[in-house]
Amino acid sequence: MGNKMHLLELYDAEDFDGPNPIHVTGVGVVNGPEHTEYYIIQLSEPIHLAQEVVSQLAIRPHYDGDSVNRAIESVCTVGIAFGKPDQAYVPGDKYGFDDFRLWKVGKIHPVEKK
Repeated sequence: MGNKMHLLELYDAEDFDGPNPIHVTGVGVVNGPEHTEYYIIQLSEPIHLAQEVVSQLAIRPHYDGDSVNRAIESVCTVGIAFGKPDQAYVPGDKYGFDDFRLWKVGKIHPVEKK
């Protein structure tokens, strides 16, 4: 599951001056509140959000019924969140509501490794 490469395209990105799409690498899945799973992705270059430097994002399928595996394996519309300052998500760990700050909606799709 880890080390898969993806492109993350941001929807409604007028207020974001970083790259779009963003090149990311899969890290793994964490457990979130209310039995949700988030796919953690590592950014190829850190970005600035909410006056913080962010190097990981947490994504989950935007539509009910889509599993986290759809975001990992194919094209999927996703909700995008980021963590607390200096937080690194650890695959397999459980996190609460305060560990995710919702940011944008976007689309993730896999890319082939070169």
